[in-house]
Amino acid sequence: TARVLYHDSDGKSSPIDFVQFTGDGLLADLANRDFTINAMAFSLNDLSQVIDPLRGKVDLEVGLIRVCSPHALLDDPVRVLRGVRLAVQFRFAYAPALERLMVEAAAHLPATSYERQRDEFFRILEGPDPALGMADCRRFDVFKTLIPPLMDLEAVPASPPHVLSLFDHTLQVVAHFDFMLTALSDGAEIPEGSPWWLDQASVALKPYAERIKTYFEGEVTPGRSKRGLALMGALLHDIGKPLTMEAGEDGQLHYYGHDRIGADLAWEAAKRLKLSNDESDWIRAMVRYHMRILPLINRGEPPTRREIYRFYQKAGEVGVAIGLHTLADTLATYEGTLPEAKWEQAVLVASTMLSAWWEHKEAVISPTLFLDGDDLQSIFGLAPGKKIGQLLGKLAEAQASGEVTSEDEALAFIRDRLPGKQ
Repeated sequence: TARVLYHDSDGKSSPIDFVQFTGDGLLADLANRDFTINAMAFSLNDLSQVIDPLRGKVDLEVGLIRVCSPHALLDDPVRVLRGVRLAVQFRFAYAPALERLMVEAAAHLPATSYERQRDEFFRILEGPDPALGMADCRRFDVFKTLIPPLMDLEAVPASPPHVLSLFDHTLQVVAHFDFMLTALSDGAEIPEGSPWWLDQASVALKPYAERIKTYFEGEVTPGRSKRGLALMGALLHDIGKPLTMEAGEDGQLHYYGHDRIGADLAWEAAKRLKLSNDESDWIRAMVRYHMRILPLINRGEPPTRREIYRFYQKAGEVGVAIGLHTLADTLATYEGTLPEAKWEQAVLVASTMLSAWWEHKEAVISPTLFLDGDDLQSIFGLAPGKKIGQLLGKLAEAQASGEVTSEDEALAFIRDRLPGKQ
């Protein structure tokens, strides 16, 4: 087995793989493949004829995903994920009776490597319609073995202000998140007739379009983009709700602590798919802190510098993804009942958070302190230890909030927190 990379005149490379036949010849090899659209060949001696014993060219022309044999999916259950990816990528339909085969084979996914499952799964997340891909994964029972706790979302009904049951809400969050990321990408034009909420978001967030695009194209670990990680975070953001659901005295369902419980479940799901520790921590942070911006929206006022500082101290750079996720979550919560005033406030808060990260980071998020640990030891006679770290943490927040704006004010700030010190 070998791979040759062919480079064209534009510098684009294409892989050419050389492998032995599976079976006793070419026709047997084609019959052992996954889908008919992947089971066509040319002879290098005669490029004018397509070798197409399974009529893959016809399926390609009509847009149909059809297996090469009844046992094709059971031979390699990862082909279920590949089938979903191909159907979504090319907007193809599934052949009759394929759904039954997909469900049957999905139950055998644990017999394959999680690395291969992960790679196909992220190709769906990073593809043209991840929400449709996730809906198909749900339809074919992929999540029963891929992310088992996700199936518990099926039991959670809609509860005000949510207009959708929990699993449907989750898929809509993925859909809205992906739609906004595409629409807000640098250079993308907002199409005429777009929903009113997108027009408002575009006006507020367009100044950050290029930086949004660059951010989500970035990678935590080589091979998977932050866009894919963020969409997985959106898929898992409410995974803790089934374990925390309880009926309150007000007659409503409540999910106290679902962000904390969900963060641990999200981390376990990420590790199950063999994501790196850094990627797993990234997704865990997104789920853990996805609720932190919502109270600022519900309050109806812009976030203060102190609130912005505290949010990013917890969420770090994942806070950028959370800011946009909050908009998608708000849309999926209300759908057609979304109050315009609520959306205006959500956009205001999100744009303020992004502005703080990209335009006022040194002032509001990570200010350079007027004093350091050596200063606290030499000026106030403090011994090295936790006390110094605590005081510097308070000073950082005071500077970020605008309470302390000079070295003299910093000295007075520390002195006020050291009774008896001069």
